Amino acid sequence: MDGTLVKTPFLKRRTVGPLHENDLRNLRVFRIVCDAGGITAAVERNGLEKSSVSRSIKSLEARLDGTLCFRGPKGFSLTDYGTKVYAAASSLDDALDRTRTAINAAHGLFEGEVRLGVADNCLTNPDAKISDAIEAFMKIAPAVRLSVSIYPPDQLAAALTERRLHLGVVSSELAGPGFEGIPIFTERFHLYCCPQADEAPPRLERLASRGYGIVHRAFSHDGPAGSSRHIDAAWTAQASGLEAVATLVNTGRYVGFLPDHYVEGIRTRRPFVEVPGSSHLSLETVFCVVTERDRSISQASNAMKETIVRVARQMGTARAAQALCDGR
Repeated sequence: MDGTLVKTPFLKRRTVGPLHENDLRNLRVFRIVCDAGGITAAVERNGLEKSSVSRSIKSLEARLDGTLCFRGPKGFSLTDYGTKVYAAASSLDDALDRTRTAINAAHGLFEGEVRLGVADNCLTNPDAKISDAIEAFMKIAPAVRLSVSIYPPDQLAAALTERRLHLGVVSSELAGPGFEGIPIFTERFHLYCCPQADEAPPRLERLASRGYGIVHRAFSHDGPAGSSRHIDAAWTAQASGLEAVATLVNTGRYVGFLPDHYVEGIRTRRPFVEVPGSSHLSLETVFCVVTERDRSISQASNAMKETIVRVARQMGTARAAQALCDGR
């Protein structure tokens, strides 16, 4: 769901009565528009008629007695009331999915939709068996509509909270207290640099004097590489996403924390080298498959979650992740 949240003044509204089939249809259309980030994008993405979508939104606003969103030349944005209605519409879809999948599960079948979010750049981690788990899930649930999205960790947590995802794979440090997760693999970070061809790698204690900056990840809180904020360097830069960190480091003028698997899996104009004297700053983080603590998920989503955990346990990566959690 894209757009800026817009506050609206409190108005005394009438109570909304029982919802009928037409209301449910309009709620689904509203959710599609929110997920696409606007009516035009929803029409193009889903093959809908623009006039029909507009009528559904207007009808829903009249039925629910309030403005849900602003749409026009300045773009699409939700009101605070619209944000609450979107969350309710998502819960309604979840309930319908649970009902349908419960009936199908009685026949040993899974149907419905599963929206999985994965933190960026897990693909090069040999311990992240996500594609193996998806392959296994497709064999037991071929009728499920599966979508996979890649997010920076902060955005993934927000997508779960806003009900755009059913479950996610993210580091435990960034999941937040509103989520519950099961450890499935680990990721190790070191502080890297890319010295120019005629230069020796800078030692940690000489970064500032050698004219090297430090890259900070743009998280809402420190995250796994928060120790970068305590390193003395010539200057700082903000980066969103691992590729942005690597791009700055590869200029030869910055150092930054990167996962070992990421460094080993890419080819760049300058090789990445661990900053001498920084080995004590290396860290290992635990990745979990997470869901919202207070949100029940459909049987299909739960089957996806169980498959991810089962594959991680079979491959031995979950054991190492759990051991790291227990040792903290």
